[in-house]
Formats: sequence, C-alpha cells, structure tokens
Amino acid sequence: MKKLVGVLVLLLVAATASFGQVVTNEWQIPFLNALTGAIASIGEYLHWGANYAAEEINAAGGIAGKPVKIIPVDVALDPQKGSVEMARIVKDTLVALGPVPEPVIMAAMPIAVENGMMSITATTSYEYAAPYLPWTLSWFPPTEDRLATLIAAYLNQFNDIKTVVQFVEPMGPWPGMAKGHSKAIADKKLKEVKVDVPIDAVSFGPIVVRAMAQKPDAIILACNAEKAAKIIKELRGLGWKKMNHILVFSSADTPELYTTSPKDVEGVQIYNYTNDDLDTPRWNAFKKAYMADHKGTQVPSLAPNYYDAVYMIKEAIEKTGVTGDPKKLKEERKKIADYLQNVKGFKGLLFEWDNVNGVAMTKPTYIFEIRNGRKNLVLEVKPGL
Repeated sequence: MKKLVGVLVLLLVAATASFGQVVTNEWQIPFLNALTGAIASIGEYLHWGANYAAEEINAAGGIAGKPVKIIPVDVALDPQKGSVEMARIVKDTLVALGPVPEPVIMAAMPIAVENGMMSITATTSYEYAAPYLPWTLSWFPPTEDRLATLIAAYLNQFNDIKTVVQFVEPMGPWPGMAKGHSKAIADKKLKEVKVDVPIDAVSFGPIVVRAMAQKPDAIILACNAEKAAKIIKELRGLGWKKMNHILVFSSADTPELYTTSPKDVEGVQIYNYTNDDLDTPRWNAFKKAYMADHKGTQVPSLAPNYYDAVYMIKEAIEKTGVTGDPKKLKEERKKIADYLQNVKGFKGLLFEWDNVNGVAMTKPTYIFEIRNGRKNLVLEVKPGL
C-alpha cells in the first residue's frame, strides 16, 4: 500500500456537467496533523489509518460513487501554523480531520467553529473536544468517569494494594487522564503519591528512587512510551518484582514501549481501546497491512481512530444526501455535523458505538498484560461497569 505522509483535510473538487448540474469528482479531506516535530511518529500512523480507510473505500466504489482522497496538512506542534492552515481550509472545505495535537486544537478549532465546519478531533480527550461541539466529535466520554471505572477494574484484580505511585508527565491531556486515575484510587481509599516526570527528562533514576521510598504496592505511568519504558527499567533495577502491579496508560502504547527495553516490560499491564486479539476479517486485514508497512510492529492504540473517522464521514455524506455543491457548502456542512452528533450503531473497525450529543458513550476499554513482546487480554471494561 502506498503510504502518504500528511494530514486529512476534506476538500471538494467540483465540475459543471451538462444541464448545469454540479457534480463532485473527488472528495478531498484535509487532515491537520503533526507530521514533523516531536510527535511526528504518532502523526504518521494517524495518517496511515486515515489513508488506509480511503484506499479501502475507493476499492469498494468510493463515497456516493466518487473517490475520496486524504490531503496531508502538516501543523507540527505549532498553534500559529495550525491557525493559518485552518483559516485557509475553511474557505471551501466541506469537512476536515484533526487538528493534532492539543495546542493546535485550541488555536485552530475556534476558526472551524466560527465558520461552521466540522473538523473531527479523534485522538484527544473529551475535555479538549467538548468546547467545540457540535463542530467536532469527542472520540471518548468524559475522562474522569471513564478512567475511574477502568482503574477500579484494574485495582480490583489485586488485594495487596495500599499505596499507589503515579508518574505524570505534564503534556496535552495526560494530566487530565491522571486525574481520572486518581479518582479511582481515592474511591478505593488507597494512598496515592504523584511523581512529576519532566518533559525534557533523559535520566529517571532520581525520581524512581523518590517513588520507591514511598514503598508503593502499585505503579501507574501517565507519560510517553520511551519514558515509561525507562522508568520501568529503573524500577526493576531497584528490585521491583510484581510486574503486573505496573499499569501503563493508553497513550504510551506505542512501539517505543516495546523496543526501548523489551525484557523489562515483560509482565506489565497496559490499557487502551484497541483489542489486538479481535479476530475479524476487517481487523485482520488492517493489522496485516499496518505491520507490513511498519516492519512488523503492532498496531498502536490510536491508529484506528482516523480510519473510523473517514468511514463516519462517508456514512454522513451518503445518509444525508450531501452533494458537494459549493453553492450549498454552509447547508451541507451542517448536515454532516448534525448527523454525526447522534449517529447510532456506527460500525467501527473494532466495535460498534453510539454518539450521544457528539460524544462516543458506549466504547469498551481493554486491559492487557505484556508477554513475549505482545499484549494478552486480561479484562474488557464496559462503560459504567
């Protein structure tokens, strides 16, 4: 499969046919994405998922009979660049993907809202997406409630936990996710000690020594994958034995976790929305293609998100009769936004879910244990359970 490096922004190319009828020749989707800079590796696989969906859709006949094309728009980590690109895109775009990441969301999404254009932010937390509804979607329900349920299920596996140390890196939505973890710890009346992980940290011995001085029974890691792997290595070096009493959060489920210190993460638990053990033709094809393009590495937890977003756009266009007529741009943008706010039974890559007022409310979450470099399913946690 040919890989594109870039972002999905949905632009519409129209041509005038006989009798004055406007016909869309190609649905072009711009994706404001971080394709260069510190998180370029994440931006690459987010784009890969979206582009794979477009290729799959085109092979099956396109959207309403017309091909779709993903247009990369690199915003790096630059809010100003994101704003400039969004201002350019809203002039004639029907619907867009992104922005990625959070600083660009906060800078660029107000422009999309002001112009009444849907731009789907499929990899951020509810708290970052909610201010821009109904002109975006939240791929996740409110963080605190969702993660409190998940962490409670994790902790319920064990009866020997009294003190939990949580390592937190102050980046993007991660402190908000850590707050959700903390709610479950407090609800279970356990002691929590938070340890800050500096964004620019390269050595982790001192903070791990400080954490171990608290005599913790469990560790939760809310930091990037490479830092998580290095902290786990330090923990093992200081004598930590109960590896399943370490939980890594979903954003760190990337190749760096498994390659930085592969032997040290053996037995560690990790949570995310992606169930690698699922056995369906659609998921198996996605996994096979991803691994072929990425030297055999497993699918990162966020890689399916923009794949599903492209299919959601397809459904909205086809179900509402959107034509792509530039003269109806404002009207058709609203049709898409209105439809997506409460789509029911959407058939995603991994499972079906409902949107309720723009928020995905029925997705399960999974807890895995790492064995021989692979994730093995331990628990499926359903909303509200």
